[in-house]
Amino acid sequence: MSSPTNKNSQIYESYGTIRGKKRDEFGCEFWDLIVLTAMDEAQKEVYDRQLEYKTGRGELPLDVPIHVVADPPGPKIGNGGSTLVSLQFLLEKYGEDLYNKRVLLIHAGGQSQRMPSASVLGKVFAPVPKGEKSMCDMLDMKLAMFCPLIPKMGPGVFVTCADDFLVYSLGDNHEDIQFAPEGFTALAHPSSLDVGTGHGVYVIKDIEKVDPSIPLQNCSCYQVLQKPSIETMYAKGAVLDKEKSKLAGNLVVDGKAAYTDSSFFFAHDVTKKLLQFLEAIGPVKCEIDAYGDFLQALGEGATRDYIDNTGNISTLTQDLKTTREKVFDLLRGTPLTLLVMNLSKFVHIGTTQEYINYFCFDAEFQSEMGLGKDVFNLWTENMKVLPLSGGDLGSPTRKKMRLSDTSLGCVMHSSLPLSSYIPETAVVEFCHFGIPVRVGQNCILSNLTYTIKTENDCEDVNAVNAGNQDCLEFPPNIFIHTIPLQVDNETQFATVFFHIKDKLKKMEPANDISRLHFLGKTVQDYMKVVNLTGEKVQPKPSDAKSKTNLWFACLFPVTQSPSQSLQLALTCIRALKTDDKKLVSLETMKVVSMAAILKSKDLNAMLKQRNNLYNLIKQ
Repeated sequence: MSSPTNKNSQIYESYGTIRGKKRDEFGCEFWDLIVLTAMDEAQKEVYDRQLEYKTGRGELPLDVPIHVVADPPGPKIGNGGSTLVSLQFLLEKYGEDLYNKRVLLIHAGGQSQRMPSASVLGKVFAPVPKGEKSMCDMLDMKLAMFCPLIPKMGPGVFVTCADDFLVYSLGDNHEDIQFAPEGFTALAHPSSLDVGTGHGVYVIKDIEKVDPSIPLQNCSCYQVLQKPSIETMYAKGAVLDKEKSKLAGNLVVDGKAAYTDSSFFFAHDVTKKLLQFLEAIGPVKCEIDAYGDFLQALGEGATRDYIDNTGNISTLTQDLKTTREKVFDLLRGTPLTLLVMNLSKFVHIGTTQEYINYFCFDAEFQSEMGLGKDVFNLWTENMKVLPLSGGDLGSPTRKKMRLSDTSLGCVMHSSLPLSSYIPETAVVEFCHFGIPVRVGQNCILSNLTYTIKTENDCEDVNAVNAGNQDCLEFPPNIFIHTIPLQVDNETQFATVFFHIKDKLKKMEPANDISRLHFLGKTVQDYMKVVNLTGEKVQPKPSDAKSKTNLWFACLFPVTQSPSQSLQLALTCIRALKTDDKKLVSLETMKVVSMAAILKSKDLNAMLKQRNNLYNLIKQ
């Protein structure tokens, strides 16, 4: 798809002028309330702590309440259930005054299994390579992204997800186009039919009246399809005629186009309906999808056919079908207006491969969003080790003057020597290296520390030296990320590593975990080369029942320091790639899975580490 606009970076620059200011200084309309959803109380604590840091640094607009609402204990309730719980929280806190407010609701819960670097601190706080005095994150982008639309909506709730971008232009002469004062209003974007098979697709009533050459239009939606086949899109009349495929601003979509979903808004008449529904059914006991269950019930052509389709439901419960039927009956007949944005494109960044693609390869997207490649970093002289907390900071440091001095990759919120090499297909974030690094193609390095001042700092009797300690080398196609843990009331560390294409959610029978693909080979190959038994790798029954995946596989050793953890991880990777059983033995070491890591993460240590690195770079 070609570029819709180069004005998006201006939206974010404008938002930057209200960060750290009070509402009466904004000079523009803004959200009255902001809600982040969290999957549980533990994730809520993580989010609250990060909001405190951002507020203290003046990175958020002041006197705009930001609430984190956790899903209740029990079965997964989906983002639809999270929406209901959030509305109940807001009503209890604000009473009838809620119905006078414009609310931004960001669905940010989940484990981020396809992007593990966001698993501990959350994808809504995932870094974005933008900013000078500090680096932006997805929360900043979400708070800025929809600012041009705020004056078009009355009181209500705008629902969005934490891991996507919207690139758009409203064009000229759009002042009379508004969000509907009742019911739902959804944003609709021209997309290829292939894209439509993985998203919601809108069937527009009287589609022949749509003029794709106009950047912004109001239309009525006849039916919402969820991840339909191309044949279904044609059968339902969702495909634009070839003659009508010339889009605003010469936007080009590969092949024929349909209108797909992203974010949506509902006025407070819907809020009241949903709250009455929640009061009637009591606590949500099944997975409700805000897109699949709310939107598919809307429009004149809505049918019950989708209710029995459970392909996108992760946990089937006995209340699921009954609850979906009740949601359909509740919302059927509620109007759905579309804000057809013919000069827009939707960009999802929720996987390791998408992360590399958009932050490293897609120059058009980077230009549209005003993203950089060298953002908020400290580049040191070669071989100078800087402590992260207090003490002598060593010899003077300097900023890298040109990106071409060392690399073409995306480096953000990190400290590393000038002679490091990061290729154009690699991302480095929240890392602190005291010696140069050489990174292979298609890598993500996240939250890594290597600041060894003596050889004894990184001794490990079970591992042979990972390589030349004058330089750390990372092989290609690796995702690698260090996480502090609480083990017996002490902070210890585990470094997780995967092939960039490993499928962490792919299931295998729990009694055959060794068949899982891992780092280009199998878990069985890894077990043999690092001397691990099936009993240590196999998840406990409480972690996985009949099936399991890489998320639950105990593969990663626990060590006393982040530097030691990183070195041991690189040794394990090297051993597997070379099939060298002499390099390392994990037989006597504690090994953990990503699932176990999330349960024992040391939040204080991780936030302290990030804050210390921030202060080091900021000095």
